[in-house]
Amino acid sequence: MSPEDLTTALARMPQKGAMLLIERIEAMDAQSILCTARDHGAADYPLRVDGDLEPVSLVEIGAQAAAAHASIHGVGDNHAGLLLSVQRVVVLGQIPPDTRLQARATQLHFGEGGAKYRFVILAGTTEILHGEALMRMQRAPL
Repeated sequence: MSPEDLTTALARMPQKGAMLLIERIEAMDAQSILCTARDHGAADYPLRVDGDLEPVSLVEIGAQAAAAHASIHGVGDNHAGLLLSVQRVVVLGQIPPDTRLQARATQLHFGEGGAKYRFVILAGTTEILHGEALMRMQRAPL
């Protein structure tokens, strides 16, 4: 997949502006994706509450990585997605202030209208959080 296709895939994400937490797609195959997240150290980072950024809020980055993969490998152009649930979320560490975060999402199931992914949030090689996301994906009318 070309860099232009990856940029287009991110542009199809329903999150826009500051809420698009995926900055770029680093690697991808038919089963998984590795993304680099926006700089979480910025004071205006949208997941901060009263200036604090809790590790559990990083679930959103994992869900966005999964949605990007589903968009590219499952549904394609013109679709709508909805995060139905997150499951088996485990926080394993704190968020280092000076390390760019990455999200790896691996497809567990993809079927008519739905997808399930396992996601991992990494700071360097250190796993901070992992869990599973269940999404509903459907083609949108033109």
